Amino acid sequence: MTLLLALLPALVMITMVIITRKVLISLGVGIILAALIHEGFNPIDASYYIWQSFIGIVTDIHWYLPILAFVVLIGSITAVISLSGGVKAFASWAVSKVKTPVAAQLLTWVLGIIIMIDDYFNALVIGEVSKPITDQYGISRAKLSYLIDSTSAPVVILMPFSTWGAYIIGLIGALFIESGYTVQSGFSGFVSAIPYQFYPITTLIMVFLVVRFGLEFGPMKRFDDGAILGNDTSKVEAEEEQVEVEGRSATHWHLILPILLLVVMTFVMMLVKANFNVSAIMEQEITIPLLVGGISAFLLALIMALLDRSIHPKSILTDALKGSWAMAKSAVVILILAWMVSNAIQDLGTGDLIAEVVVDANLTPSLLPLILFVIAGAMAFSTGTSWGSFGILLPIAIPIAMSTDLTFMPAIIAAVLGGAVFGDHASPVSDTTVLSATGARSKLHAHFISQLPYALISASIAAIGYLIYGLSHMVILSYIFIVIALFIFVKSKQFWQRNQ
Repeated sequence: MTLLLALLPALVMITMVIITRKVLISLGVGIILAALIHEGFNPIDASYYIWQSFIGIVTDIHWYLPILAFVVLIGSITAVISLSGGVKAFASWAVSKVKTPVAAQLLTWVLGIIIMIDDYFNALVIGEVSKPITDQYGISRAKLSYLIDSTSAPVVILMPFSTWGAYIIGLIGALFIESGYTVQSGFSGFVSAIPYQFYPITTLIMVFLVVRFGLEFGPMKRFDDGAILGNDTSKVEAEEEQVEVEGRSATHWHLILPILLLVVMTFVMMLVKANFNVSAIMEQEITIPLLVGGISAFLLALIMALLDRSIHPKSILTDALKGSWAMAKSAVVILILAWMVSNAIQDLGTGDLIAEVVVDANLTPSLLPLILFVIAGAMAFSTGTSWGSFGILLPIAIPIAMSTDLTFMPAIIAAVLGGAVFGDHASPVSDTTVLSATGARSKLHAHFISQLPYALISASIAAIGYLIYGLSHMVILSYIFIVIALFIFVKSKQFWQRNQ
């Protein structure tokens, strides 16, 4: 098979998502085209290939199904906690503890890091929690949506105990097996890439610095200045809808305990799988432990809601089903299609063929992390999705690392993940961008134009960090540059603000 033919499904998908911005349709077309190529353009055999790929995913009780079930559970957990009044109670409790505008914003930043199981859950929960706190201190809704968005995907991508982590671990774990990479499991491969996640890490530090030193500029400054004067033009003008709450006895623990239990139970189950050998925890697959953690969290949220006699059991069932269905018709569909695309690209040997070209062309491996970061960022920005970018690029990037320089494997995985997160974070059509604006009740356009300059600065710093690492093989040098670049950013903005 020629390289051009093997690349055709990926090229068609990328072109379609850029032009149409219809990710599901584009992924579907990519699957059909890959199947036709794989089966010699025999439509009957291609149909059977697609069916077998789908059945293989939805009947895999050891890997794919636990991940899908966990994603659905997230929707139910969110719905039950909201219905019980846990989100509202936590907001009331937090308002009594916060005393300054900086503290109000830092609380949002800290919550974004703590509530790290899912970007949707993060955006919607933190929006409800933080609005009454930030409104009290005249912080614009554009600023709040920036804080939410910058602590959703950039945090979740660093956490293996999340919907994103579960998906990526499953994806790279399968790719490792197919590529013959036996050095790491999917879980340890994900964890080893975390220190090379320059964009998410830089973004999280950037948010802290912006809050701590008041580094507003551009549209963000305009919106914040208006909010202080009581005229926040970034705020949605329509009357805000009230979240349905039936609980009357909820406290902040109704939100904290289920999330805490999720993390604890996942760790405990992984420890059990490792035969209580702490050093072997990172070598265990996370799918079943993550599902057990999700079930435990859901049951605790359910029990706490049922103990409140003011909540009708029928309402709990209805809201839990609505929450799970919302996740099933969005995230689950994307997951299945992305897995099918990944499997099809792997079956075509696309990554191996590209790797052969890279080797034959003597392309220096030192530029690979930077190049993949830029490509992933451009793809995710154009499409508004990072998950689709993972499914397309990782099956190509991992075999390249196998055939060029294995020491770059963690950095190459991180470059794809970080670049996709940047594109998703900055894109006006990204679901996390939309949800962050929705959670903060900010105008989408206001959120996009005010956040973009900060995202571009973080991405530029991360890109140079990848270049430095590629040339030096020393990650510490990249972090030294990141620290210096952020220091210069802070000092230059302070100088500019003093002299305005």
